[in-house]
Amino acid sequence: MKKFRIRYILLIILFCVLAFNDGNRTLCRRFFEQRKLQRDIVSAKHQNELLKRRIYYLENEPSYIERMVRNELNVLSPGEIEYRFTVKNDS
Repeated sequence: MKKFRIRYILLIILFCVLAFNDGNRTLCRRFFEQRKLQRDIVSAKHQNELLKRRIYYLENEPSYIERMVRNELNVLSPGEIEYRFTVKNDS
């Protein structure tokens, strides 16, 4: 029973030293900050690859430019008919 008490007391002391130590808290905070920054770097690399691909298509594919203009600016070419559908709400 005495060994159990000593271990329990040592465990509590160790926890208090680790939990209330400024250096340890700073280390944990920096660890989580580093993980967030690593995720941000991966996201930025992915976004960079998408933008590189888009630039390539813009420079080399004329049909891509036309498709972008149609999608983003809602432009119709001469002679095209635009169809619009309305949805009735039966409330």
